[in-house]
Amino acid sequence: MKRETIPKLLEVQDLQLKYREFEKNLKNLQIEFDTFKSEKLEEIKLKEESLNDIKGQIKKLRDQQKEKEDQLVLLREKLKNEERRILVLKSPKEVMHMEKEIENLKNLISKIEDEVLNLMIEVEEKVKIEEELEKELNELKAVFEGKVKEYEKGIEEIEKEMENLSIEIENRKKEIPNNDLEEFDKLSKQKNYRAIARITNKDVCEGCKIAVPKLVLEKVKKGEIVNCPNCGRILWVE
Repeated sequence: MKRETIPKLLEVQDLQLKYREFEKNLKNLQIEFDTFKSEKLEEIKLKEESLNDIKGQIKKLRDQQKEKEDQLVLLREKLKNEERRILVLKSPKEVMHMEKEIENLKNLISKIEDEVLNLMIEVEEKVKIEEELEKELNELKAVFEGKVKEYEKGIEEIEKEMENLSIEIENRKKEIPNNDLEEFDKLSKQKNYRAIARITNKDVCEGCKIAVPKLVLEKVKKGEIVNCPNCGRILWVE
């Protein structure tokens, strides 16, 4: 590897590390997005089930109310007929019997009217619950859709950044001799994508965070290509 290519390789390495950071952020964001979708869709599903359940209860109550209202129509008609009949009866015994039947009819009608009223009250209460559930469901869906757009935008932005970085990396690599690039790539894979390590102002290897021996430091400063005795990365002083 030629010393003059190291600055260019360092640029490539910095871009590759930046790319890997974006890659990591993208993966984390996608996991977070998938978790969010899974949790919120389950929450929406449960809310929809609650809403469908209350709708079913309302339908059942209204069916019962309709049935009783139909029953009342028949009973009231029967009561009218009985009240007309009693007017023409002559026998006291028949009149007494009819009066009792009319009384029973009135009691039954009153009972069913109370049941209808109770059903109406119950339906009204259930409808309020239904309206509240629908409101909550709509709010949940609105929040979900808004967050989905946020996540999708964030993912799209990172993917665009990665695409631009990838193009820039390939363009920079074209300026580097193949032999140097192959050596760099080989070492890079062995060293977690950090083949070249800068020496910090405290004479510490940026790769392994260990102090560089003075003899090694002097060689680097003279322009020799030297590997860190601790981690094996190529050392560089700017």
